[in-house]
Amino acid sequence: MRLLRLLPLLLVAAPAVAQTTRASDGLAAGTLLSTVVYGLLGIVLCVLGYFVFDKVAGLNLRHELVEDQNVAVGILLAGAFIGIAIVVAAVMVS
Repeated sequence: MRLLRLLPLLLVAAPAVAQTTRASDGLAAGTLLSTVVYGLLGIVLCVLGYFVFDKVAGLNLRHELVEDQNVAVGILLAGAFIGIAIVVAAVMVS
C-alpha cells in the first residue's frame, strides 16, 4: 500500500533524476557509435539464438508458424526471444 502512495512521486522524480547532462552538451560521437555497435551486436546474437533454438527444439519453426499458423509455437518462440534478449542484455551490461 505504501508503494502505491509513492508511485506518483517516483514517476515525477524519475525524469528529473535521469536528466544529469545539460541539453547543450549534445550527443558524443563515441557514445552514438557504441550504442549502434552494441545494438547491432544484440540483434545478431538474438538471430543466432533463434537458429540455435531452432536446432535444439527439433521443429521446423518456419513451417509451423507460416504454413500451419500454429499459435502455440509462436508463443513459444516469443518466450524464447525474450529469454535470449534478457541474457544478451545482461551480458552487454556486465
